[in-house]
Amino acid sequence: MRIRPTQQTLLIAAMLATGVSPISKAQWSIGSPGKREPPPGKHRYAMLVFANPIPGRETEFNDWYTNTHMGDLVQLQGWVGAQRFRIITNVTPRPTAAGYNHGYLIIWDLEETDANSALGRMTAAIAGGKSRLGAAFNYTPGAGANGTFETRGPRITRPDGKGPTLPDPSDNKTPRPNRYILMDFANPLPGRETEFDASENRIIESVLKLPGWMAAQRFQLVDTPGRPSAKPKYLTVWETEGASAQTVQDTLSSAKKNGLVQKNSGVDHDTAEMVYWEAITPYITKNDFVR
Repeated sequence: MRIRPTQQTLLIAAMLATGVSPISKAQWSIGSPGKREPPPGKHRYAMLVFANPIPGRETEFNDWYTNTHMGDLVQLQGWVGAQRFRIITNVTPRPTAAGYNHGYLIIWDLEETDANSALGRMTAAIAGGKSRLGAAFNYTPGAGANGTFETRGPRITRPDGKGPTLPDPSDNKTPRPNRYILMDFANPLPGRETEFDASENRIIESVLKLPGWMAAQRFQLVDTPGRPSAKPKYLTVWETEGASAQTVQDTLSSAKKNGLVQKNSGVDHDTAEMVYWEAITPYITKNDFVR
């Protein structure tokens, strides 16, 4: 059935009202620039929060998260930046079965002597009212998931030095690619952690030679008493670009099929999670609130 202009306008408006975009807009740069290494005497962490809104209140949820909550927490000592993402569910076949329980992700960058000091400031800010709670956020126990991961090394970029694509200003025909992250969680098989670790490093080296695969950084789950995480122990955050997340995944799948990228034989595939996300906000820091 052909949708007349007035009907089409109403359809798009209805989708936007529920927080669903009719067009994918993975438009933002990913994270902070550089190698993302901690300053001397401190560690660098990624505190992840996976969340869903209360049903029917997605617009309110997103408004609070982007326009209130992000700014509340990046004020805190040790909280250096944050960016929000929306899940991509239409990549087929899905890289893993697990990891699709939450529609939204925020990555908080922390720099502190230990993670629990920074997380304690968040708890105090929430208890004191500095960090304002969101009425549309689903705080039901088990409705969300989280985990704090420490960097295992610097962010690694492509060996050919190619950065994210931005067409020449005089080029009026070439659209820039969309940008995505792949959150790649994994546990090693029992007794095979050394094998897993070495293989993961080799995979990063191979994958970053593929078109559209721009950077990667490895993380390890840290102990945060009172804040248990259901996520696997290790995480690689991949930064990618392409016409779609499907295009990016197809490039990886083809490389694996052709032997250009070897599988990690030390991975416990039953607990692995590989899910694509697109940025829905820019990366913000304290400087965004002082100018």
